[in-house]
Amino acid sequence: MVTRKIIAASWTVPLYALLLSIVEFSQQTLMETSFLESVSGFLLLCTIYMAYSFPIILTYGVVTSWFSDWVAKRFSSERIQSFTSIVLHILFGLVLSWLSLLAAILFFLIDRRLMNRMTLTKRAAIKSFFIPIGCLLVMMGSVYLIGVVQDFFVRFNSI
Repeated sequence: MVTRKIIAASWTVPLYALLLSIVEFSQQTLMETSFLESVSGFLLLCTIYMAYSFPIILTYGVVTSWFSDWVAKRFSSERIQSFTSIVLHILFGLVLSWLSLLAAILFFLIDRRLMNRMTLTKRAAIKSFFIPIGCLLVMMGSVYLIGVVQDFFVRFNSI
């Protein structure tokens, strides 16, 4: 079960960062910014959210999700185990209000989706770490390349 939780955490992090960035970025006004600056700002925001949420979701999320499922299995009938588990996920997700609630619900949904899969190995859990790390590197590289392109156009236009 812990390997499934680790894989769920690895998938939750980029999705959570992307959704949170969309919500946060849509609230900002995009006045007087170019398209490249907007994309760069969005990717930078997504990178920051991913970098900060990854260790938290990997530790707190895995532990509380495991505990929620354990309590649901131990103290609930088979018919209401999922309901008990989602209620506990929501309660643990309310630690930081809606910010962590979004992550808890995403974690629960991804975990339930993975539950229907065949056996998940420890090797798959280790490989799943490449999902958030790879997304983080791609976003950081994209922000850097956008900065290089913007500098090129600024210098090219000044000639």
